[in-house]
Amino acid sequence: MIGWNTPAFLALKEHHADVVSVIGPRHVRRAKSHAPDATHVVVPDDGDVEQILAGLARAEIAIDGFDFVCTIGEWPIVAAALLAEHGKAVGMNLSAAIALRDKFVQKRLVREAGLPVAGAQMPDLLSDLDGEQLTYPIVIKPLTGAGSQDTHVVSDAAELASLVETYQQPPRGPWLVEEFMEGEELHLDGVVRAGVVRALSVSRYFQNVIDIKSGGLVGSVLLDPNENPDLYSKAQSLLTGVLDAVGHEDGIFHAEAFEKDGELTFSEVGGRLGGGVVQDIVLRRFGVDLSDEWARAALGLPPGEPAEPSKEQCGWVHLQAPAGVAEHVPDESELLAQPGCVEAAISIAPGSQIPSFSAASNMKAGAVIIVGDSEEQVRERTLAAAAWFSQAVTVQAPETV
Repeated sequence: MIGWNTPAFLALKEHHADVVSVIGPRHVRRAKSHAPDATHVVVPDDGDVEQILAGLARAEIAIDGFDFVCTIGEWPIVAAALLAEHGKAVGMNLSAAIALRDKFVQKRLVREAGLPVAGAQMPDLLSDLDGEQLTYPIVIKPLTGAGSQDTHVVSDAAELASLVETYQQPPRGPWLVEEFMEGEELHLDGVVRAGVVRALSVSRYFQNVIDIKSGGLVGSVLLDPNENPDLYSKAQSLLTGVLDAVGHEDGIFHAEAFEKDGELTFSEVGGRLGGGVVQDIVLRRFGVDLSDEWARAALGLPPGEPAEPSKEQCGWVHLQAPAGVAEHVPDESELLAQPGCVEAAISIAPGSQIPSFSAASNMKAGAVIIVGDSEEQVRERTLAAAAWFSQAVTVQAPETV
């Protein structure tokens, strides 16, 4: 298994797999604390094939000794597919892995399949763009990015010129330049086996993810299929076409799409878990364990049976707090006392340096899961809990000279 994810590792072990984990330095402590008796191969970059092969060689582990090579992460997916192919092990098809990782290849395949998707071009450098010839607004992002990091909405030629200057040294590229999609952003999570979408969850973000650049929250409400049958039908149809186009036939997926006037336009898809507590929400609402389903697909096992689902509506949000050095941070019991809050986790403490949360969608001060009787009640409760937490955290006053 390349890259570390505790639920994924435990799911593989549950199915009696003898697991060797290849991990980067930032996951060493977590991996060894959750699996102290497992074989861990530490490499500088667990997405780099050369470093993985060198790490295995140092550990005297032959790449052709594996039956399966897999990852549940975003970054190592191509490396895992390439190593599986090289070692003649079972793994993701290499062309599918590339399509899931490279957004330009992905969108081209989806467009060629006749599915609705934003127009896109790929300049080698941002300075190659002619700002006077573009139709604004546009979205500029890295080809293989994640979490909205280094993603920008550009409104005119002047903003483009400023962005070009920002990324001029050191030179970076190529870039993906897309037309700006209007509508509300959804995330679609589930399971595909033998090319058939077997489980599907549709959630609506509180705000489109790009809005984190202007202080927006990252979170969503899971939509009830009984109350949104037409939307689920359209999402199922779109995803079936998208997954077929990119060649992702077995595993899990996290996709995003925009809804406008009742129609869906594809944004992007990954062969991985959604960020935040998405897998917890899907398990709570539908009884589908995405980590277990990923492990079953990776090991060539049949799909599992869903657990007893909850009838409660639910949602989640990444918590934010004022930037600065944390002085007071409420504890989790105070969060759990907020209306509808059933799960809470706080990732900052007094003395922590709280960053700006606008850099990427996976940056957070904590997270909560909220339940309620209706989608609207969940939305109101979740936003109220986020606002309460942000106000409850205090930071040290800046020093004056």
